[in-house]
Amino acid sequence: MTLLDNKYYIIRRGDFATNGNTKILYTLFALMLCIEEYVTRNITDCFSIMIGSTVIWTVIEFFLHSTKTRNIKPMYITNIDGSNHFIHKYYGILLQGAQEGGVITTIGLYFGDRIFEPYYLYLFHGLIMFILISMYLKSTNVNNNNFSKRQINAHTSLGMMGIISLYNMKTIINNPTHLKRQFTMFLPMIYISSIWTLMAYYKNFRNVEVEVRNKDGEYVVKPHCKYDAFFILGYDVIFEIGVAYLTFYNWFIL
Repeated sequence: MTLLDNKYYIIRRGDFATNGNTKILYTLFALMLCIEEYVTRNITDCFSIMIGSTVIWTVIEFFLHSTKTRNIKPMYITNIDGSNHFIHKYYGILLQGAQEGGVITTIGLYFGDRIFEPYYLYLFHGLIMFILISMYLKSTNVNNNNFSKRQINAHTSLGMMGIISLYNMKTIINNPTHLKRQFTMFLPMIYISSIWTLMAYYKNFRNVEVEVRNKDGEYVVKPHCKYDAFFILGYDVIFEIGVAYLTFYNWFIL
């Protein structure tokens, strides 16, 4: 099968993994959403999913770091005078967990619950405009040697994604009253992630690479194709973010 014979990679460039200012800013924004929900609606669902997904993702990041599966570079905070202050690696792992897990799930749940309310739609798109402008203003002169490459169709990754998808499907079937809320959470997550990914691809912060087998059984890099980028990055957004992150709803909201 081509899906398993070929190797599909997502390439990440830039300082997204090491820029502590960005992670702190988005984490504070998600925290404000949690506080606003509690004050105006007297519920703590956003708090629950933010704390829970942050803890789980932090544990994952710590495991990847401890086993040297992922080389987590030192994270820094840029001061007002432009100087960089490097922070302890464990604080960096916590911030990484907060942004990768807590922020995305909180945004999805918060704006999904308010998807038909105009004020919150304006706020949501204001956030998107802020993201687009900040990414657009970033320099595209990224260091080509400073990148990470992740294979999305490794057997372990596909197996784990399959297990997560089946678990979420089973949970939805057993809890049909939550289907609408899960769906409205799913939509903002893939919407904002799609826009972020498109801008990252445009700015060359995200790209893809495909390796195919030649007649000798060796892997060679296939010439870049936009269709490959569309399907690989689309899989990342829909399944590895949208579908996978619904697991946090099932764990911490149900």
